[in-house]
Amino acid sequence: MAEQESQPAERDPAPSAAEALAAELRRLRLEAGQPSFRTMAKTAGSISHTTLYEAASGSRLPSWTTTRAYVRACGGDEAEWHRRWTAAADEGSAPPALPAPPAPPVEPSGPPVPANTTADTRADSTAASVAAEPPAGPGRGRRPIWTHAFCLLLGVALGVGSTLAVVGFRTPDAPPPSAHGCPSGDTESAPAEAAARPAPGPRPAAARTATDDSAPSWASRVAFDQQAVSSTEVVLPVLSPVTPGDALVVTMMLTSTCPGAVTVTDSRGDRFRIVGDVTDSLRHRVLLLAAFGAAALTAEDSIRVAHPRASKYHVAVDEFRGVSAVRAVGRASGDAGGTTFSTAANAAACAPGDLLVSTVGSNSGSAPEFGTSWTSLPALRLSSYRLTTAHRIATDPDHCAATGQTTSQWGAVLAVLR
Repeated sequence: MAEQESQPAERDPAPSAAEALAAELRRLRLEAGQPSFRTMAKTAGSISHTTLYEAASGSRLPSWTTTRAYVRACGGDEAEWHRRWTAAADEGSAPPALPAPPAPPVEPSGPPVPANTTADTRADSTAASVAAEPPAGPGRGRRPIWTHAFCLLLGVALGVGSTLAVVGFRTPDAPPPSAHGCPSGDTESAPAEAAARPAPGPRPAAARTATDDSAPSWASRVAFDQQAVSSTEVVLPVLSPVTPGDALVVTMMLTSTCPGAVTVTDSRGDRFRIVGDVTDSLRHRVLLLAAFGAAALTAEDSIRVAHPRASKYHVAVDEFRGVSAVRAVGRASGDAGGTTFSTAANAAACAPGDLLVSTVGSNSGSAPEFGTSWTSLPALRLSSYRLTTAHRIATDPDHCAATGQTTSQWGAVLAVLR
């Protein structure tokens, strides 16, 4: 018999961005002495050990909040890891390659069972049952060969179809939910905006500080996150301590979202009211919420955001001083292909010394750029979606608007605070 020609070995496909980042996380844990995930969770404080395990599995890209907790627990450089995470989140670009790390660690409790196990088992059992069919013989009816082929193909198709349905729902790259796919429970109306009722007042004087009487100013970015959505709730750890009596402003974008209520609370009992809310023609929703006279927050505290189903979210929490109420609100949206964004069509009354805070959520096209009188805060970006926030002090008694340049699909909210 002629010797069979050797076949070239198949090459493994290039790892995805999530797999590459997970490989680096596993290497970091190894260099840190390979602490258990339960120990890491105790160090991180706000992330469970199963969530940290999944971050190192490569099944999907973890959020920056989870990645940061993992890095902190292993003593990594947060700035460097934020650069790597951003690269992985940006249109599937993988972070810089490192030598291959050891296989994923296994905790005694074990990770959750993969979602496609049932589908794979169904396909395997179907194929096995067809293969086990006894051959035709004397006294046994002969089944046409096409019947065997049809049963086998049908079983495989059902298994693959079920698997794709599960993966399509869980993966960050899955298409956004269509309007008719929204659960009936998501159709409730959003809470009324603060501008439609008396402006929230400050807390009693005992809870406020001397800084409240100074000119309005930005203090710090208290928390932020952006990721493809796997649930309808996110808990943000407080990154910068909050001075009691200051105002907390939440800016948020939900992409391809279902209708429904958005609520924000913190671990000290502050409740945030919706100040401005706008949804564009692609169901990308931009919101601005505020809590005045906030309680003191530290790194031990957290901020919880609940929202309807969406494909992605961006959320930032900023601390401002010297404001205690909402004077007016402006909002607008526009389609891609233009050159500007503006809330001028729904201008808001303002007076000299008022603090103007505006946020713009955009999709594809050029990044929104506010005018020169505005001070921009760090923008949040995930793939082609951006949340851009800026602030300035009003100088003229007039109707104020947030205006700038972009070619993106956009939605904008302006809040006038005093």
